[in-house]
Amino acid sequence: MEIFIGIDPSLNSTGLCLQFYEDNKFVKDMYYIVKPNKLTKKELAAQDNIINFDYALYEKIDLDMYKDNNLFSEYWKTINMIRIVKTIKECIKDNIQGRKNYKLYIVQEGISYGSSIRTKSVFDLAGLNYMIRNEFIEKENVVLFIAPPTHIKKFATGIGNCKKEQVIELFKTTHNELTEKLPKVDDIADAYYMSQYARHLYLENNKEDND
Repeated sequence: MEIFIGIDPSLNSTGLCLQFYEDNKFVKDMYYIVKPNKLTKKELAAQDNIINFDYALYEKIDLDMYKDNNLFSEYWKTINMIRIVKTIKECIKDNIQGRKNYKLYIVQEGISYGSSIRTKSVFDLAGLNYMIRNEFIEKENVVLFIAPPTHIKKFATGIGNCKKEQVIELFKTTHNELTEKLPKVDDIADAYYMSQYARHLYLENNKEDND
């Protein structure tokens, strides 16, 4: 079995998509949004009504408590990142537990260096990005690809510098239940196209091997 996984790293809501294929035939998919602490009423209602989706919560330390102490702030910030990575691993583990003869093909979004214009946390996001890589790179039964955001956008829409809204609108055309019931889908939309890109790379590599 091949499991194609897309990971859209975020400090607040990491998107995760897993797509399962057996003998090159689609079996099922599963989506997660990794977020801290608790859900809103809308999120609770959505989670209860969608079979192939779940919110994966982790306990986030409130860094405002340490804003006047940079030493402790950086320490707990790192702990929060470790908990995000652990939660991502648990989501994947829950889906492969008991399975044999599987291989994971993961596409993780690379760092968007233009993000420094929009957010002060670009360095923290880069740190999280590499921490996730560290968990999967050179692991048995795992093939990890790092894809620049422009690659994923071009793969999804044909336009590498398209707006995020275009990716979301395209996702809505094939995932009505998710987009109608979830308050926010941008993270899983990105993760979905990353998982699709993982399968695309897999098929391309197999084609070259067969040639």
